[in-house]
Amino acid sequence: MQIQLDPASRVPLYQQLANTVLQRIRNGALPPGTRLPTVRQLARQLGVTRLTVHSAYAELQADGWVEATVGRGTFVAEHVAELLAPPETTLGREVTPAGVFADMLRSTQIPGLLSLARADPATELLPVRQWQQAAEMALSAGGAALMSYTTAQGDIVLRATLAELLRERGLTAGPDELVITTGVTQGIALATEILAPPGALVLVEQPTYLGVLSTLAAHGLHIRGIPLDDEGLIIEAVEATLQRERPAFLYTIPAFQNPGGVCMSPARRAALLDLAERYNLMIVEDDIYGRLCYEGPAPITLKADDHAGRVVYLSSFSKSLMPGLRIGYALAAPALVERIVQARQAHDICSPPLLQRALATFIEQGWLHAHHRRVLPHYRERRDALLQAMERFFPSGVTWTRPHGGFSCWVTLPAGLAVRDLYLSAIARGMAFTPGEVFGLPPDEQPHLRLCYGAETPERITDAVATLGGLLRETRSRQALPRTSPGDYVPLV
Repeated sequence: MQIQLDPASRVPLYQQLANTVLQRIRNGALPPGTRLPTVRQLARQLGVTRLTVHSAYAELQADGWVEATVGRGTFVAEHVAELLAPPETTLGREVTPAGVFADMLRSTQIPGLLSLARADPATELLPVRQWQQAAEMALSAGGAALMSYTTAQGDIVLRATLAELLRERGLTAGPDELVITTGVTQGIALATEILAPPGALVLVEQPTYLGVLSTLAAHGLHIRGIPLDDEGLIIEAVEATLQRERPAFLYTIPAFQNPGGVCMSPARRAALLDLAERYNLMIVEDDIYGRLCYEGPAPITLKADDHAGRVVYLSSFSKSLMPGLRIGYALAAPALVERIVQARQAHDICSPPLLQRALATFIEQGWLHAHHRRVLPHYRERRDALLQAMERFFPSGVTWTRPHGGFSCWVTLPAGLAVRDLYLSAIARGMAFTPGEVFGLPPDEQPHLRLCYGAETPERITDAVATLGGLLRETRSRQALPRTSPGDYVPLV
C-alpha cells in the first residue's frame, strides 16, 4: 500500500495515515474484506513508530471502517457500504448555487472526504497561537469596553490599521472612508442594497462567484453575464451592453478571479475604468484573493486608479488569514460610505469589537505579513500539485487554466459530458468538486468544473485528481471524446 506522509504538516502523522486509508476505502481502492498491512510492516514501510500506525488503525476501527481480529490481522469492514451514505442523503441533493454552497459547508463535516470544492485556506496552516496572543493582548488593553457595542462603521483602531495596510494594494484611504463588514459577503449585500433598486440590471463576470448570484437573486435583480478570457473581462462585450442598457453596477474580481483564477490585464483595467466614467457605471470590486499571489508582484487594484469615485472596493481576511473571523471591509467615496454605514446598522449593528481589535493587534504586531510569508509557498506547492496531477490523470480533451494566485482552477470538459452525473459519482467515491453550471453559465455552455487546492495537502490533491481522472476516463469509455493535448490552456468561456 503506497502512502506518503508529510512530517512537516500540522496534521498529526497518525491522522494523515487514517485519512489516507479512509479515502481509499471510500473510493473503492480498498474494498470490504481487504487485509491491511500489519502495524509492524506499515511502520517499517513509512518510517514511523508502531504507535503511529496503531493509533491510525484504532481510529478507523472506532468509527467502524476496519475490523481487527487477534491472530488474523486488520481488515476493511464488510459493512462499509452502510457507512457510505448515498449522495442523496448528504451531498448533491440540489445542484444549484445555494445547494452546492450548502454542500461545501457540509463537506467539512464528512470524515475522509477529499474536497477540491472549497476555495478555503488550509486549517492546519492557520496562525492559531499568534491569534490567541493577539486576542489576549487586545483584551488586556481594551478591557470591558471591547465587550460592548461599537459603531456600525467599525472599530476606529482597526480602520486606522487597515488604512495603512491598504497602501500595499496601491490604495490611499483614511479611516473614515472604510466600513467594517461581516466578510465580503455582507459587503456585496450592502453595496447591492445602496446601488441597485429592485428589478435593476447588474452585470457580472461569466462565470462568477456563486455567492454573488445568490445575493443578487435575493434582492430581486436581473443578472447579465459578461464573458471572460485569459485577460479577464472582455471589454468590447461590456461596452456593447452599456450601449443598450443602464445597469446599476458591474461586479468583478480582477485579481485571481473565482472560479477562473485569471487576472484582469492592466490594459483592460484601464479600459474598464474609462467605460465607467463615460457611461456613468458603478463598479463593485471584490479583492478577496489579491494578497494570495504566488508568482511576481500582486496585481494592482481597480480602486487604485479610480479617480472619479466609481469603484466600491471590497475585501476580507477570510482567504488570506482565517475564514472564521468573518471580518471584511468596504472602501468607497464618502457619500457612499454614509449610506453603507446606515445599511450596516440596520442589518446587525456592528461586528464584534473584541475580534476587530484583536485583528488590529495581529496586523500591528507584524503577524499578518509573517503568516503570508509562511503560507504562500505551501499554497504554491498545492497549486503545482493540482496542475501536475491533472497532466498525469486527466484524459485528452480536458483543458484548464493555470492560476498565478488565489485558490481556484477552471476546468473545461468535452461537450456533451453530464457534469451533474459526474458530480454525484465523485461524491460517491469520496471526492468533491464544484460543477461549473452554478457559476452562472448559460444552460447550453460547454461543461466546466472548478477545482480548488488551498484546503488539501499535495498528496490528497493528487489522490482526488486521480479519482476524478478515473471517472472521466470511465465516461470517455462510454462516449467518444475529442482528443486534444491535455495541457492546452484555453479561454474561460
